[in-house]
Amino acid sequence: MFYCRENELGKLNKKYNDNQFECVGIYGRKHVGKTALIKEFCTGKPVIFFSALNATSQENLECLSRAIYEYKKPELVGGDAPIYHNYDAAIQEITNLSKEQRIIFVIDTSSAPASTATRRQALTSLS
Repeated sequence: MFYCRENELGKLNKKYNDNQFECVGIYGRKHVGKTALIKEFCTGKPVIFFSALNATSQENLECLSRAIYEYKKPELVGGDAPIYHNYDAAIQEITNLSKEQRIIFVIDTSSAPASTATRRQALTSLS
């Protein structure tokens, strides 16, 4: 159920409709509806939704690769996805896809309870 977040949803939709590159961070305490807000915002829009795991870098790369594959071939959701060699290649593929169509790329860390240092290290590997 989604309720009481119309203001935040409106701000996200305004940024999306501005038709420019945007990087938006959504953060806050546990269990306040961040993921529900993101999912509601993404409804009906092209999205690559990557749920980060509390796992190894390689396992997360496999998960990200699967998210990209499922975006490209939605009819094959749950199938075996080719794995990118590294995060640079995966992010480059997202960049290439965004040249064809405006897309939303979500990195959801809510299911990956990790320390701040671990999250910083994971995000650093993406840059």
